[in-house]
Amino acid sequence: MSKTLVDRAVGRFGNRLDRRSMIRRTTLAATALVAAPTDFVLRPKSAYAAVCRCQGQGCPCGSRCCDGYTEFCCTLTGENGCPPGTVAAGWWKVDGSRFCGGAPRYYLDCNAQCGGCGCKGGLCNGSCSGTACGCAYGDCNNWKAGCVKFRYGQCNQQFACLGPIVCRVVTCTPPWVFDESCTTTSRTDNNTANHHRPCLDAPFGAFDGITDVGGAVRAVGWAIDQNLRDGVEVRLFIDQRPMASTMADIDRADVGAAYPYYGSRHGFDITIDCDPGRHVICVLAVDQGSGAIKFLAFRSFEVAPSSGSIEGYTASPGQLVLNGWAVNGAAPGTNAIVRLVVDGTIVADTATSISRPDVVAVDPRFGPTTGFSLVGSVAAGPHQACLEVVYPTGRTGKLGCIDVVVP
Repeated sequence: MSKTLVDRAVGRFGNRLDRRSMIRRTTLAATALVAAPTDFVLRPKSAYAAVCRCQGQGCPCGSRCCDGYTEFCCTLTGENGCPPGTVAAGWWKVDGSRFCGGAPRYYLDCNAQCGGCGCKGGLCNGSCSGTACGCAYGDCNNWKAGCVKFRYGQCNQQFACLGPIVCRVVTCTPPWVFDESCTTTSRTDNNTANHHRPCLDAPFGAFDGITDVGGAVRAVGWAIDQNLRDGVEVRLFIDQRPMASTMADIDRADVGAAYPYYGSRHGFDITIDCDPGRHVICVLAVDQGSGAIKFLAFRSFEVAPSSGSIEGYTASPGQLVLNGWAVNGAAPGTNAIVRLVVDGTIVADTATSISRPDVVAVDPRFGPTTGFSLVGSVAAGPHQACLEVVYPTGRTGKLGCIDVVVP
C-alpha cells in the first residue's frame, strides 16, 4: 500500500517539482507518509502540503516561505551577488524568460561555507557556519533562507563540503561568465520562470569619479540594466539640484570584458557647468522599464576658482594692450589661456607666458609663467574691457573688467 501511494504521489507532483531529482520527489512523498500519514492518506492534498511546516513560523502553505525555494540575495543584502561567507555552488536556467529579452535566465545558489566542520555527501549543517534557517527576515511572504541543503555542483568544485543555500542570485549572464568557477553543465527548471523580486529590477554599475575641468566638472561611470541589454538613464544631482540626465550608452571595453553578455555600450561621460567651491554630487541609474533606482555615488568634490588680475592697460589708435596675470584653477601648474572681451565681443586670446615670481611666491602650485600681455584691435572711444580664462572644455571664467578709452 505504501509503495502504491508513493508512486501515485510522485506521478501527480513530478512535473511541478522537476527541479529536484526523482529521489527527492520520492523522499518527499515518503516523508509525507511518515510525518503526516492521516492528512496525506485521508485528505486530498499534495505530499508537499502534508509536510508543510514553513520553518515553524506558522505561515500558510501557499506562502513563499513554504514552497521549497530560497530567497534572492538582493532581498537580504541589496546586492545581486553571493554575500560574504557563501559561494556559488551550482546553477540552473529558465528558457525564454521574459526578464532577459527572450534569452535564458540563470539562477545560482549561494551556499554557506562549512568552516571547520566535516560532512557527509558534500553537505554540512547550517550550525557549522552559524547559518540560521527560517523565512527571510521572519516574513512568510519571503522565501526561506539558510534551510535547503542541496547542491547542483557546477560551481566552486574545490569546496568538498558546503552548507545550506543562503540565497539565490539571478542573472542574464551565463554562469560560467558570471563566475569563472562554474562549468557549462546545464540544469533546467522552468518552474522558477516567474520568480522575481523588485530589487532584481534595479540596474547596477559604478561611478568612476568626478574631475574639475575648469568652470565645470566631468562625471564618468557606467550602468547596466540587468534584465535587458538596453541603455540605462543616469541622473546627476549637485547640491540636491537636478543638473543633468544622460543615457549610459558609450562604449566601455572594460565593462564589456567584465560583463560580455551585455556588451560594452554602457558608459557615461558628461560635463556639467559648476561654480567654484565645495559641492556634493549624487549619481543614480534608473531602470527604463520598472523605474527602479540604483544609487551609484554620493560624494563631495571641489571646483577650484580661477584667479587673475588686470594690472594695467595701454591704448593707441586702434589698439588696446592689457597686462596682468592669470591662473587656471583646474590646472594651476600650466599656462592659462586668457581672452580679451570688449563690450561683449571677443577680441583676442593668448597664453600666459611671462615670468611672474611674485605670483609663484603666493602659491607654489602656480606655474612660473603666469603673466600676460594681451593685444587686440579696438575702435576708438570708451569701452569696457573684460578678462576671461578659457578652459580646455571651451567654457570660460570671468576674472574682471575695466573701463578703457582708445584714442
